[in-house]
Amino acid sequence: MKKSITSIEADCQDPSQRSIFVNGTCVATVTVDDIQSLCIKTEQEWTLELDRAVVSLQTNKRARSMALQLLSRRAWSKKELSERLAKRGCDTADAMRACDLLEGEGWLDDLSYARARIREWTRLEPASSRWLNYKLSGKGIDADTATEAIREELGAKSQQDAATELAMLRLAKLGSVDDATKRRRVIGALQRRGFIADVASEAFRRAT
Repeated sequence: MKKSITSIEADCQDPSQRSIFVNGTCVATVTVDDIQSLCIKTEQEWTLELDRAVVSLQTNKRARSMALQLLSRRAWSKKELSERLAKRGCDTADAMRACDLLEGEGWLDDLSYARARIREWTRLEPASSRWLNYKLSGKGIDADTATEAIREELGAKSQQDAATELAMLRLAKLGSVDDATKRRRVIGALQRRGFIADVASEAFRRAT
């Protein structure tokens, strides 16, 4: 039997919503804007293509709404957010599409996110560019964006200066221990923050 739209009725609880009835049965509830964008009207044939278009709209809106809820709680990188949406049941393609839209609307900004994380990670102690790149990669930040964020946040400070600053901070925390222990602990701390051995050794020398 041919399917056609028998009526489009306003939702009694939300005036912006419209219920679509096909052969007398409600098949979907969408917004007024959706009705207009899809050119839906009464007596129109309800085709498989139209059904899929409506389902796609609803799915995209669900993913976008879920993404905005997550963003209201904390900042996310685009990759992190799309992966979280997928874990919450969104199709991978729908999750990526929602994140693309939010990025275009300014809700997602990987560069700003990366800069904020760098400030958080280096608030108490300096870190190497290599360590920051590794951490940002784990958050889904691409290499070019990570490099730009690090450049903007660290400015002209050299890796050696950053390492020396960290060495001085760590030395100040050590009590009465012998020189060999000081060197081992400080250089170990520097290397855990991503500084290579030569830079760490020179930083210890300068700090002492």
